[in-house]
Amino acid sequence: MASERHLAVIEQGAAAWNEWRRRSPGVVPDLIDASLPGAELAGADLRVALLLKADLSGANLEGAQLHKAILGSARLGGANLSGADLERAECHDAMLAGADFGGATLDHGIFLGANLHKARFVAASMGHALFRGADLREADLKGSSHAETDFTEADLSGADMSDTFAGPVLFDRARLIGAKLRGAVLNGASFRDALLEEADLRGADLTSADLEGANLRGADLRKADLNKARLVRTNLRKANLSGCSIFAVSTWGVKLRDAKQVDLRITDMGEPLIAVDDLEIAQFIYQLLHNRKLRDVIAGVSSSIVLILGRFTSDRKPALDAIRKAVRSYDYTPVLFDCEPLASRDIAETLAALARMTRFIIADLTDASAVLNELRVVVPELPTIPVQPLLLSGAKEDRTLQRLKRHSSFLPLHRYRDVESLPVLITESVIGQVEAAARELQGL
Repeated sequence: MASERHLAVIEQGAAAWNEWRRRSPGVVPDLIDASLPGAELAGADLRVALLLKADLSGANLEGAQLHKAILGSARLGGANLSGADLERAECHDAMLAGADFGGATLDHGIFLGANLHKARFVAASMGHALFRGADLREADLKGSSHAETDFTEADLSGADMSDTFAGPVLFDRARLIGAKLRGAVLNGASFRDALLEEADLRGADLTSADLEGANLRGADLRKADLNKARLVRTNLRKANLSGCSIFAVSTWGVKLRDAKQVDLRITDMGEPLIAVDDLEIAQFIYQLLHNRKLRDVIAGVSSSIVLILGRFTSDRKPALDAIRKAVRSYDYTPVLFDCEPLASRDIAETLAALARMTRFIIADLTDASAVLNELRVVVPELPTIPVQPLLLSGAKEDRTLQRLKRHSSFLPLHRYRDVESLPVLITESVIGQVEAAARELQGL
């Protein structure tokens, strides 16, 4: 039970309480099982206070000092703790549903098994805090910061961690069903066996994250950074992976049925942009680009890969997408190469290595200055790989095309009226022509 003397002082309000604390520096406040619902204690000095099983429901503790306070099994539902200092506070099994921790400091706090349903943590500091087994359903953690925070086995279903800086946080076996993690920085985070069904991870930084055994069925990962992430037995069925960066990603036993895989970037920043549409073959293609012995092993084997050269600028990308979609309908695997001006010999060699693995090449020459630089590398060196040039109607032919036309692998130019007409052109004219050329050039 609470000390009657201590209880009498705190019932006089924060000013009287703080004055008493100032005059009694060595006393540990005993407020165990105290009944203080709705108390006005803004700015109160409750450092190291014993508040076990205390009832502070709806209390105003804005800016209160709760450093190392003991709040095990306390009731603070709906309490205002904005700006409060709860560093190293012990809040295991506490009732904190609907509490407001906006801008509060919870570093190294212990919230094991706490009820934080719909609690608010906007811009709170939560580094090294323990939330193992806590109920954080529908909690608002937008803009909060973390460092090795532990959410193991916590329930964060429907929680909002958008734009959160989390880093290497533990979410092992946690429930994040329908959670909002858009734009969150989660590099190095561990999601082993976590449930992330229907979670929103658009633009999230998952660099080096461990997603072994995680269930991301139906999750939205558009433009997420999965570079160096670990995907082992990860469930990505019906997930949307469009535009993800997947350089050095590790994939083993991944479930991808009905997953949307478009524009998966397999190269690192600073390397030429190469995109594929299949997570499982991404590692294989990257290894082919960087392992000459592996390329030699598969040399001469008929490939289903089609290399598409063009620009990824906003006005050109719709045309490239239309070409890729039409090619994919013939069970080819389209690989896009962004034709920025060749900046180094290494980039030229990368393109040549990629071209050697393809069945044929389709090049959109509408941005001729960029694409022709690439073709001047590929066409003379690879006489058995047919190249089908395309050009938007009305666009002017570059004079350097004449030199390329001398090579038998450089096929007659096809013009297209607009993006909508490309699928018909690919179907009715291009596929048959390049396949016939491939058979002739390769002696098949």
